[in-house]
Amino acid sequence: MPSIYSQVASMAEDIEQRLDEAIKDELESNWPVYNVWLRHVKGIGPGLSAQLLSFLLPPIPEKGPSSWYKAAGLVPTENDKGQFRLPRPTKDGGKITYHPYLRRCLYNVSTSFVRNGGFYRQMYDQTKARLVAIHAGDPNWIPFRIDRTARWKAVKIFLAHLWEAWSECEGLPSRLPYVVEVLGHQMIPRPMYDGKHMM
Repeated sequence: MPSIYSQVASMAEDIEQRLDEAIKDELESNWPVYNVWLRHVKGIGPGLSAQLLSFLLPPIPEKGPSSWYKAAGLVPTENDKGQFRLPRPTKDGGKITYHPYLRRCLYNVSTSFVRNGGFYRQMYDQTKARLVAIHAGDPNWIPFRIDRTARWKAVKIFLAHLWEAWSECEGLPSRLPYVVEVLGHQMIPRPMYDGKHMM
């Protein structure tokens, strides 16, 4: 292989490392929620943290994490067949009501959780096992749909926890997710960093 290829590869690695260091410095200097909580979440490194914090609006006291769910298109709506599905682009190119790049970023977050383990991988596994048990034999609940539903459930729990942690860092009162505050679902406490690991 000509030496120019290895030289270019080495240069690209150096650029990537410098960018990673710059992103990490920015997060550590200007984003308290990153230092206090987000950096300790397994599967969320500086790159994903920076994407998330750039796409999400800071918590607003009058709202709750459900506003983030809506922004990402994670609120199921009923279709003409009576089925509840997440919104998606229409074939005719109609206007979408969510931020597609935020949703893509959160899908990458879910993939990182599944690959790296930790608290949110446990949430994914528990949801997946429950869906398999409930919908066994149902042709509408193929493995792909079960996987995606479990991923989005884990992401929504993570977003609720991020909202809570970010609100605390900003000294803001924190609202619960709609399903907890209004529908009476149980809130899952967020994992906390004890100085050594997440508990």
